[in-house]
Amino acid sequence: MTERPRIQAAIGGLYSWAAPRVYEPVVVKGAFRLFGGNLTELAFDQGRRAVGTAAGRPILDVPAGTGYFAGAAAHAHPGIVAGADYAWGMVQATRRRAIAGLVPVQADVHHLPFRSGAFAVILCTNGLQVIPGLSGAVRELARVLGPGGTVYVSVLLASLGGLLPARTGRRLPTVLRGGAAVAAEFESVGLTVTAYRRVRFAHLFEAVKRQGPFSRSGGPGRGSRAESPSLDPNPRRARRSRRPR
Repeated sequence: MTERPRIQAAIGGLYSWAAPRVYEPVVVKGAFRLFGGNLTELAFDQGRRAVGTAAGRPILDVPAGTGYFAGAAAHAHPGIVAGADYAWGMVQATRRRAIAGLVPVQADVHHLPFRSGAFAVILCTNGLQVIPGLSGAVRELARVLGPGGTVYVSVLLASLGGLLPARTGRRLPTVLRGGAAVAAEFESVGLTVTAYRRVRFAHLFEAVKRQGPFSRSGGPGRGSRAESPSLDPNPRRARRSRRPR
């Protein structure tokens, strides 16, 4: 087992333990407010915008955690919301919500079990900072996002990378990198960052995939399980024009 899978397995085990015990009361309702101010409200707002952008087409939330944010999106969305997470405990917590249209999936963000271009919108809410191998994860998100699709990202960062030489900064864990470095990863795989905001340690941005409009026939609605993006035959509030810092 290489270094990334070992780290990933350890993080998955920790979050599986935390899911029914401390994730929502301590992390979402405590740490998010402490380090991100009104981050929770802004993340819910990203979810509302994601639903509007998707216009009934499939949405992916990854890592979905306990489904706290994915569930809110699913309540408002007339199509499928796939909530993917590596930690089995998080997937179980999402499943217990029993929300119509919310499909929990255990998956590695580096090898998502969805066909290319399956989703009109991706939500990535406060999770990228704990995922090892940021570049590979972002490439995979870009693969499953349809052309013209939008990704909504919120991430908590210590932003120490800007204090170090660029070469050293790129080797840091994601949580220690800056918002500009994370946004640049998305731009390097064919997305354009169109909105950005920072609140304390929280960085929120939107990025749109180039290459033309997302086909409305490219993904399922809620009606047909056979067309669900999870059944790949080859599996495995704020807008500002300034650049991230």
